[in-house]
Amino acid sequence: MMRLPDLLRLLALAAIWGCSYLFIKIALDGFTPLQIVGGRIAAGAVTLLTILWVRKISLPSDSQTWRRLLLMAVVANLLPFFLIAWGETYVSSALASILNSTTPLFTALFAAWLLPSERMNLMRAAGVALGFVGVGVVVGIESEGRLIAQLAIVGASFLYGIGFTYSKKYLTDTGAEPLSLPAAQLILGSALMVPLVGVESSAPSFGIAETAALGFLGVFGTGIALFLYYRLIRDVGPTTASFSTYLIPVFGVVAGRIVLDERLGWNALFGGLLVMAGLTLAERGLRRRALEMSRVG
Repeated sequence: MMRLPDLLRLLALAAIWGCSYLFIKIALDGFTPLQIVGGRIAAGAVTLLTILWVRKISLPSDSQTWRRLLLMAVVANLLPFFLIAWGETYVSSALASILNSTTPLFTALFAAWLLPSERMNLMRAAGVALGFVGVGVVVGIESEGRLIAQLAIVGASFLYGIGFTYSKKYLTDTGAEPLSLPAAQLILGSALMVPLVGVESSAPSFGIAETAALGFLGVFGTGIALFLYYRLIRDVGPTTASFSTYLIPVFGVVAGRIVLDERLGWNALFGGLLVMAGLTLAERGLRRRALEMSRVG
């Protein structure tokens, strides 16, 4: 049974990430995808470093943790952030939120491979398979541009799945303060983004709405969300933590509908339901395996 603080963190993370797709869409009116990635990572780093300073928390001191965080900065920040922002230049924020809800499917696959406590059983495998059928229904038959954009967003989910599992295996048990890990990760990400943004040819447009949207993405969608992310992975495990994506499409679809009047076709809605059904089945499979292991132990 999940504790109330963990449940509240899960809901907060789902709300922040769910609304992030809307703010990415708004920010695209004034910034390129690469500029959005650089801006949100830098703002997230400043947010977490400020919290570290107030709470007198130090950054990780060992070089091995920094090397692992460098990989996380690329796999869990730079690449998926860019893929989602670029994908949203072609598809709605609501559809992006549904496609990115596939993260737990990939997390279940990688966790089953790398984490002995989360090996695959028949029920989990059936849930993952059903979820991917839902992805196929969501994508459907699209024009080339929209198809590639949708696959890019699914690719971001693939990378997030790697990140969830890698951080659980190699980072959450280091003894470091949970807040220091994402702060260091974003520092590294910011350093990597400096030369990339520097070669961007398009000048940003600092309109009020676009700048505010980018600020939200940095402070909440990146800084605060990463802190919640690491705490959840440490306390409830990567697969359960990634199930914040159950509610992400709910927040994403509602926000897109209310603010931007975005509408989804039947295939997106039906496919999204199949993805959620698959996630539910996979989660039940995980709980059954945990129960079986507790009985054996």
